[in-house]
Amino acid sequence: MDLKKRYSVLIVDDEKSNIMLLSNIIKDDYKVFAVRNGLEAIETAEEDLPDLILLDIIMPEMDGYAVISALKKSEKTRDIPVIFITGLNDEEAEEKGLALGAVDYIPKPFQSAIVKLKIRNQIKLIERLRQQSLMAKISHNFLSDSRIEVLYTDTLRMIGEFMDTATVLLYELTDDNSALVCQNEWLKPGLNLETRIGDRYVLKEPMLSIIKKLLSNNTENFCLHSKNPAVRDIMKPQREHLNNYITTPILIKGQMRGILVFSRENEDQEWSESETNLAILVSSIFSGVFERNEIEHDLNVVLQLKAELISAKEQAEHLNRVKSDFLSRMSHEMRTPMNAILGILQIISMSSIPKDLMELLNELKKSSIDLQHLIDDVLDMSNMEYGIIKLSVSDFNANTMFNEAIQAACYIANKKQQLLKTNIDPTIPDSVTGDEKRLKQVITNLLKNAIKFTPEKGEINFDVSVLSANNGILTLQITVSDNGIGIAKEQQDKLFTIFEQVDGSNTREYGGIGIGLILSRRIIELMGGKIWVESELNKGASFYFTCKLQYE
Repeated sequence: MDLKKRYSVLIVDDEKSNIMLLSNIIKDDYKVFAVRNGLEAIETAEEDLPDLILLDIIMPEMDGYAVISALKKSEKTRDIPVIFITGLNDEEAEEKGLALGAVDYIPKPFQSAIVKLKIRNQIKLIERLRQQSLMAKISHNFLSDSRIEVLYTDTLRMIGEFMDTATVLLYELTDDNSALVCQNEWLKPGLNLETRIGDRYVLKEPMLSIIKKLLSNNTENFCLHSKNPAVRDIMKPQREHLNNYITTPILIKGQMRGILVFSRENEDQEWSESETNLAILVSSIFSGVFERNEIEHDLNVVLQLKAELISAKEQAEHLNRVKSDFLSRMSHEMRTPMNAILGILQIISMSSIPKDLMELLNELKKSSIDLQHLIDDVLDMSNMEYGIIKLSVSDFNANTMFNEAIQAACYIANKKQQLLKTNIDPTIPDSVTGDEKRLKQVITNLLKNAIKFTPEKGEINFDVSVLSANNGILTLQITVSDNGIGIAKEQQDKLFTIFEQVDGSNTREYGGIGIGLILSRRIIELMGGKIWVESELNKGASFYFTCKLQYE
């Protein structure tokens, strides 16, 4: 969804200059409230219910710790995420804040990019949590004994209010499959829109062929936009009241039985990827309901379907709990690079030697990159929960990509005096087609793991070989092996399970939040390959994966 101006942020800081600086950084993207003491913060949060709170720790009379404690005790405000803003470089203080329920820290002095990034990531997580909650409510809605027309109306209202659309229209296919007729609707109050119930759209050429082609090519992710050149002119007669809309199909066993149409009054407002994915998810629920209604005469089948809806509701609730735990781990792991950044900034502020300054800036850059990679993994993990991780295919130089990944790994390995050996098949074409970024992400993750779990002066091997090259499809096998601590047989299956490491305790010696390998497996599967490990405890480990690329 378009996050701009749809979310509000409350800034709490006793220093006016800090409030003004933070406001200037985020005011173009969010609605901003500001107060200068703890009591006003609690009152404003209770009254306005902001989506996110930026809370200063050191304040007179009532400090940030006391404020967050009060917020978490209130039923109205306890679920509002709080990011502490602080100039303290104190791990104990950070631990205390996280224990009280803070989700992150923003350091002083403020860096615009860091402030925007941390807020944006929290807002995206809020959005996903709300989507999960919406889907759970919709699933629960269809478990009730209300008449189906009432259920449709309530569900369309929930979707329309959540997505802030002008209309949500439900069209059903006639028995002879010749036309779509509007059977139910939600119209945004205050817009004085005329009812569309009874509207009839006859399915004829060329629209019929276009829909069939789109469905056959991409049944699961079908979404038709009003600005799509293939249908824009064909739909012109029907666009008198629909100038900006997306359409998703209601399917039963791959056959279209109806559609949902989501429209906006603002013709220029774009539909984001998050919105289209939500529309597709909602249509899939309607598809299940339509199928249930068609087979309602079979009571036993209807009761299987209900069990599935209950399971979906329980799964959504479970994901909410997992998300909370995950965010806590993420905040914990973010402290290390952020502490490095804070410490370096402090040194830079007192230094006037250009050479030293450059060295410190290099360290700052590395810590920032580490943090960015961690945040990327977090967002990828959230996307994977919804099954929306996709490949971005383009032409790239395979050898250049391998060398970049190796050079980055060498920088880390050299610090541990480790030897990194490489063996890349010379028959690999320079130019290939695939997702360069994702493939490099998997390779980098495996190399970093090997370095991490290998002692100083150890050895890591990186091998790339061609398994086959036929009909424009290149199949590679990539191996990353080390002589590190190894993995016991009974622990190896856990490696590809979310949030798992061989040592599952909170005080892991080697760090990490345990999502790299599960993300790697998902990416490799999308590339038509597989990943596996061979290892013995204290005898090193070898990770293998295959992937398919195109070549000429």
